[in-house]
Amino acid sequence: MSDKIKNYYQGIFVTETILGNPNGDFIDNSPRNIDGNVFTTDKCIKYNIRNYIHSNYENIKENENMVFFYPRLQENAKPYESKFLTRDQVFSKYFNKKFEDVLENAVDVKMFGGTFSLKKDPKQIYGPIQISYGLDINDAQIKKLQIGAPFANKEKDKQKTIGTESIVDDAIITYDIIINPNNYPELLSENNLKLFKEALWYGTNSRKTTSKKTDAKVLILIKFKNEKDTIKSFNIGELKETLSIKNKNERLNHGKIVFDTTNLIKKLETYEEYIDSIDIYRDKNEVDIQLNYENIQINYHEPKELL
Repeated sequence: MSDKIKNYYQGIFVTETILGNPNGDFIDNSPRNIDGNVFTTDKCIKYNIRNYIHSNYENIKENENMVFFYPRLQENAKPYESKFLTRDQVFSKYFNKKFEDVLENAVDVKMFGGTFSLKKDPKQIYGPIQISYGLDINDAQIKKLQIGAPFANKEKDKQKTIGTESIVDDAIITYDIIINPNNYPELLSENNLKLFKEALWYGTNSRKTTSKKTDAKVLILIKFKNEKDTIKSFNIGELKETLSIKNKNERLNHGKIVFDTTNLIKKLETYEEYIDSIDIYRDKNEVDIQLNYENIQINYHEPKELL
């Protein structure tokens, strides 16, 4: 088994959605917003991660990289039928009704924890990895489009428009990430963290439909120093709003996203004595982002290094 995570991290994850819907609400599936300001929930990102792990790494026979909080069809259900197992049925079928097996084999629980409303023994785990709601920093505009169907409403009628679809023009959304091993000591391993970063990036990229076309753009992870042998949970506050876009007006589908990191640098400079290193993942052909410090080690990576 790989070593357990022994440091506290904070980070920022950035995505972009052009002419799509980054996260629809439950009323009319329009982009989630408050007075037109686009935001997203953490659940859409967590679903992308779980779906990526389920599709690429889950090994049911060997109980490796299992995903607990994932919709699983009932036995003999067709792929197009919405017939899913209950939480207790998943617990019984894949984890032998043993919560120890969940902690040992369910990689999404190792990452995010979860609430287990099981009939006989409900439990709750606050996971080491926490992701905030996402916030658009590009002044995205919501556009409503008319949509039609290839069928008539009634026999002999002509095709008629049946409704509208809402998308954003260009939303660049930032999320805060916290990785705190003290939330559940010895639960998260180095391999789990590596898989989280890969699934975060490529799980986001792989979820593509006509309306949902979101791409990962930047992942920043700040590693903090420990105090002797103690994992120091040193939170410096939310970071996602410290990034801004320099080229908002001319950005839409033209050239790189150019980030202004002035406010982020100011905040990190205040706490630089507590920072061990900073890792930045970005495609340099799509993104221009720079953090310049003399006293902090900055490591730039291409996304392929996550694989």
